[in-house]
Amino acid sequence: MLDWFETAGDFLMGTAISTLSVVGLGPDEPTRYQMDGFLAGLTQGCQISSDLGVFWEQIVADGALIVPADAGKYFSSAQIAVREDHRELRVPVQGVWMGHDVAAISVIAGIDNGYSSIGVIFAAGQEGLDSGFAPLAGHSDAIMKADPDNLVGASAVYGTFGGAQQYICDFSN
Repeated sequence: MLDWFETAGDFLMGTAISTLSVVGLGPDEPTRYQMDGFLAGLTQGCQISSDLGVFWEQIVADGALIVPADAGKYFSSAQIAVREDHRELRVPVQGVWMGHDVAAISVIAGIDNGYSSIGVIFAAGQEGLDSGFAPLAGHSDAIMKADPDNLVGASAVYGTFGGAQQYICDFSN
């Protein structure tokens, strides 16, 4: 007579365990922002994606951060250093670009001169950065040098600057 109770109990217990299992199986929140779309084009003649263009324009204008909606929590407030002839705006980020951890985005904005660049600062201690990004910077630089519309001599470079490995697109004139 109580057989149904035992079967129902097993069913309810199985359902509860299944429900608890599913709750923990949802997609985990990534710990780093996937920046391939945001930085798309930098390795192809330093083309600036629309998201990066908005970010760059706004941070130079007033230091405000405008990033894609899904990226906000990965970017920190801008650190601004004013030098004699330029401002360096560095935005710490927990990001990944082409499989490598990014520590910050750097923007150089000249003061009454033509200094202008954007750079990707990589997190320290990563293997494969030099072999991966030096050729990409060389390729991007070659694209710009071959462009007859590149009147300011825009260039791309990868190396260690200020103690950090960086990929830089320089648009200074």
